Amino acid sequence: MKIAKLIIGDINRLTGGYLYERKLVEYLKVKGIDIEVDVISIQEAPYPYILHLFSNLSLILRFFRRGYDFVLEDEMAHPALFLFNFWLRYVKRTKIVVIVHLLWWKAAKGRKAHFVRYVEKIMLKSAHLIIANSKHTKEEIEGMGIPGEFIEVVYPGFDMPSAGKRGMVRAPHGGINLLSVAICDPRKGLDTLLEAIHPLNNKHPEMKLDVVGDDSIDPAYSKRLKERVSAWGLEEKVIFHGVVGLEDLRKFYSEADIFVLPSLYEPFGIVFAEAMSFELPIIATNVGGIPELVEDKGNGFLVPPGDVDSLADAIDKLASDAELRERFGRRSYEKSRKLNTWEDCGESILKYLQQIEEVGERRGI
Repeated sequence: MKIAKLIIGDINRLTGGYLYERKLVEYLKVKGIDIEVDVISIQEAPYPYILHLFSNLSLILRFFRRGYDFVLEDEMAHPALFLFNFWLRYVKRTKIVVIVHLLWWKAAKGRKAHFVRYVEKIMLKSAHLIIANSKHTKEEIEGMGIPGEFIEVVYPGFDMPSAGKRGMVRAPHGGINLLSVAICDPRKGLDTLLEAIHPLNNKHPEMKLDVVGDDSIDPAYSKRLKERVSAWGLEEKVIFHGVVGLEDLRKFYSEADIFVLPSLYEPFGIVFAEAMSFELPIIATNVGGIPELVEDKGNGFLVPPGDVDSLADAIDKLASDAELRERFGRRSYEKSRKLNTWEDCGESILKYLQQIEEVGERRGI
């Protein structure tokens, strides 16, 4: 089985979607001598969305003399693929599987969203199979007019083995450690988080927030967040650590008391699964695929996106009640033991590829 893995940009980028793609490639490469995987990156062009459409011709030229049984595509590259896929399917007779982490049109604004949705739908309808990263993502794809029978849900895994924290000492300074793991992007709601913890400073003077994640994605947004922290005099209590290694990340999870990430939109959220495996109570928003991981008043609190008061109230309740943190944390750990490993994720996708290979096309356009 010869497979081309198409990705936009650098597959080593530190986000959940790119981690999913890397783990899938690693799994397929070690599954036997009959599987060959080529990773092909589509350059991220520094020009408007519509000009990405011209990459379709470039890809046709690149694949003209290449032969693959499957092309696995990251849906985020869709403007460079939607015409290429018709050529790939009907001229090259290649099977196409699209992996959807996030639908572009959901993040687009104004009239542009309608155009992006149109292009995205054409690209998705050219696939033989669509892999969604959550039930919520599948429902959104179905809402675009794609039949559910051609969409499979394969949840991501996570990288934190044997992560249970029973008996570990947390918050060595005697206060409450909040942890947020996310890229500094407006979609993650970190501005809402800062607004929520600011008024709690007097009631919980020993509360501390660690923000771990790439802060170079949106430099202007990152700068605004840090300026706000400085203006409030919270530099010693709100610390932006940027990108950290795996061992340092484990340490942050181990020393945290509460995991909080008030995303405005989150199709799944691997970091929630990681935090749950460290027995952390979760504070998140009731959006996207998050409720598939976080049970309101079960292993955490779910609040409306952008609601500063509700977020502050949830933080206050958990910060004030050690028994509640412990109960939610135990439930988090129990739920994490039932989640996918990366082995499970790769095995499921390989199974679907083998099914398509055996029975041929699963659908037409």
